[in-house]
Amino acid sequence: MIRKSASIFKDVLLAANRMGGCEPEWLKGEGPPDFKTVEAGSSGPNLILLHGLLGAVSNWESTLPLFGKFSRTVALHFPILTGHRSEVKVKSLAAYTEYFIRSRYSEPVVLCGNSLGGHVALRLALASPELAKGIVLSGASGLYEHSVDALPIRPDKKFVREHMARVFKNEKFITDGAVEEIAQIISSRANILNLIHAARSAKKDNLLRYLKDIKLPVLLLWGEDDEITTMQVAETFRKHLPNSTLVTKSNCGHAPMIEYPEWFAAEVQKFTDSL
Repeated sequence: MIRKSASIFKDVLLAANRMGGCEPEWLKGEGPPDFKTVEAGSSGPNLILLHGLLGAVSNWESTLPLFGKFSRTVALHFPILTGHRSEVKVKSLAAYTEYFIRSRYSEPVVLCGNSLGGHVALRLALASPELAKGIVLSGASGLYEHSVDALPIRPDKKFVREHMARVFKNEKFITDGAVEEIAQIISSRANILNLIHAARSAKKDNLLRYLKDIKLPVLLLWGEDDEITTMQVAETFRKHLPNSTLVTKSNCGHAPMIEYPEWFAAEVQKFTDSL
């Protein structure tokens, strides 16, 4: 059932007020945001994929066909580069995701977020827990991370390559094409400013004291060689999320869905089957 936008706005606005400090331009203007998605699968649980700060829906390219075998999967694109400054902060991205879910689904979904996307999933679960029946976190921010909020004035390909070396354990994923793609993104001053605003909002939004309030089942999928959100971060999540399970992968960095898509999808399937 498709709900009327006025009703959705009311619910999202209430959730934004509960979060505090969440005033995206589209919500103030009561005009629905634009959504871009990539989708797979026609049956099973509804699975929503949320990418990270320097990520995109393409981060899920290897896992999408695998997810599609057991779920109705939607990879949601965040407007981090194109949105107004007020729309790229963690809480605003949570409101954006909430609007998408409320406008499309009549039953709880499974949220799966990597890095900043995991942070957004946690914020959404705190504000509107009725929208989710489970959460998968991978390299999630919200506690501590080595972020990119201190970008150099003129970031170059050398900077990009060094950053990617911290993201991936396996160097085969640090391709010239991938480096060029990110270098093009951060060659724009407007893009850099939006990325900095998003990263700083994540760094300021420490969720440690709120984790105990998230009662939903949570699966933590972590690369044991993650240098951005280390295993210490994973253990802290496991300790403070009351209904969580931690599963790790050796020789794996900050983006296990890219480095080990089959393993990642199999663990997500086991989790969704248990809900």
